Amino acid sequence: MRMAERGLTADDAALLLHRSARRRADGSRGVRARHAWRRLVRACAAGDPAAQDTARAAAAGLRERDALDLAAAAPEEPTDRAAYLVLIGQFAQRRALDPDGSLLALAYRAAPPRIRARLRTAMAAEGDGEVIRVVVTGDRRDRVAEMSYDELDYLGHHLAERQDWAELRRLVRDLPLAKGAAAARLLPVTERTDGVVGLLAGASAPSPEQLRALVDRLPRDAPITYDVSGDHQGASFSPDTSELALRYAVRKRGLPRELRVETLRIGTGDITRRFAGSTPTAAETETSILHLGDEILVKLRAGDELCRITRILPVYETVGAATAMSDLRRTSRGAVVLCPGGPAFVDPGALGLRHEPTALSAPPGTDRGRRWISVCHTLATLPAARLIAFSDLRNVYVTTEDGQLLHAMPLYRRVGGDSLFSPVLSFLSRNSLALHQNASRVSGQSTEIWEFGPDGDPRRTEHRLGVPRKRWPDDTWRVPVLDDAFAARVYASGTSRLDIDLPWLRYPQSATAGVVRQRLLTLTPGQDMFVVSRTGADDGFEVHSPHLPTARTLLERPLLHGRPQDVRHVQDLRSRIGDPAVRDALDLLATCLIDRSGGDIALGRTDDVPAGGPTDLALGGGRRDPEDRHRQRHITHQGEA
Repeated sequence: MRMAERGLTADDAALLLHRSARRRADGSRGVRARHAWRRLVRACAAGDPAAQDTARAAAAGLRERDALDLAAAAPEEPTDRAAYLVLIGQFAQRRALDPDGSLLALAYRAAPPRIRARLRTAMAAEGDGEVIRVVVTGDRRDRVAEMSYDELDYLGHHLAERQDWAELRRLVRDLPLAKGAAAARLLPVTERTDGVVGLLAGASAPSPEQLRALVDRLPRDAPITYDVSGDHQGASFSPDTSELALRYAVRKRGLPRELRVETLRIGTGDITRRFAGSTPTAAETETSILHLGDEILVKLRAGDELCRITRILPVYETVGAATAMSDLRRTSRGAVVLCPGGPAFVDPGALGLRHEPTALSAPPGTDRGRRWISVCHTLATLPAARLIAFSDLRNVYVTTEDGQLLHAMPLYRRVGGDSLFSPVLSFLSRNSLALHQNASRVSGQSTEIWEFGPDGDPRRTEHRLGVPRKRWPDDTWRVPVLDDAFAARVYASGTSRLDIDLPWLRYPQSATAGVVRQRLLTLTPGQDMFVVSRTGADDGFEVHSPHLPTARTLLERPLLHGRPQDVRHVQDLRSRIGDPAVRDALDLLATCLIDRSGGDIALGRTDDVPAGGPTDLALGGGRRDPEDRHRQRHITHQGEA
């Protein structure tokens, strides 16, 4: 379809039409009127939007000769001609050329989004509901898979205006979950029957916006890899897990390292540079970063044993004075670090650290203060319960975010002939805490679990020596929130490196030559995504997700394409995913699939349904299981943002 690169404004087109309307006494145009009309016709032929809109608005009042002039300027290609006639408002000529709308449907499918939007506007003016249905959905129902949200909104509202409730209900039953939910809410309450329509329009179902946002934040492929020319890598997921904040230090010959902070959109793989610049010290070795949604915080070295917190987003600013501190951890309102005076909080937008009074606080310079300073990672939080756990290298304490001491447990520093050191903590629940320490000799590592009973006294219920993955079932650590530092220990192979036999660590074999997967940086609540630092042939990050890409594929697939055996697959997938919102969406999907093809499921049928006609409910032939498809998305560095 021809389009003018530089065209008329709406006022220009209106002025040409006005001038062309001037006629002599005999009805003919004068020189200036003919010139204005020819300019308007040529602009329409060139695809000028303003000229075509003006011609369409005036179509009802045009003389037959003028309508023929406009039609004569149409493209030669029949599909383009059909679209052109609609855009200039010559609907009768379009119907004569294309009575069933098939040519217009082809033109619509081939048109770019801006032309599609104009065609929809023009078709609404034509008012032929059947043509709109054929053009937007095609003559086969399985074309719903290609429809955009804008197209579905257009079609759904048109069906609602016509009160074609039967067609709208059928559309709901064919669409993917989020699109079906949007269409279902266009039905009056009295037309929201039981089954798929009732499920998607029900008050307890997620809104269409929530379902769409959920699908959009899921990874499309796994693993996602991102190459960087830097080390000292750190990562943190946003609270909704739709975005990943990354930090690394770029090596420059003869120059200090440069800190880079970037964000990666999980659903698209897009990278955005948030900060690139020098840091307070020449050798930046910190890795701590925390994504709070509206803010991104990093810990920077500020001198010998001293660090400071810097807010990268929404504006670059220092938070508080330099002091010894642990890595950043998330709280119910913001962040917390462990300082010589005890836990210190970073509130949203605050420029200083907030210290909650606690009986355990010790001022810098005392023996106890020095023990605080020597602690690096011994801090864990459970934001949903507003709990904090930390150690002063003699005891482990559990407090509330308000400073109330709940529990105190001794920190055992020896087991047999082994000295224990470098403790890390993680809540397993609000009533359970895990502690891991490295051991100096035979045992190598020590892991213990403490339970907090109803009487308030903590009890050490389990203690095992050795590599955690060899001494504990993996399900032990499958909890809603596992601390990053603790997870890096329990998913290691016995050294500091990641265990390559982890079931979620999936990557193409061709991409492993010379690559060392150094350590686990962070993981999502529910453990559906894992971020790994990569060194060796190429430094960088990998985001592994064994099940979410499959969930996205199923949630984006039209219900029309569902098969009876898919219900079992969806239910099995749900059991492997920890994210509650994804689990709920898969529950809803399984229920809709059961309703849509309940007869086959009730009979236990697992073979493919025979193919039928374009309007049958047959579900088509077998398809490859999307779980078997693990493609690698490789994101190249885009340079400065």
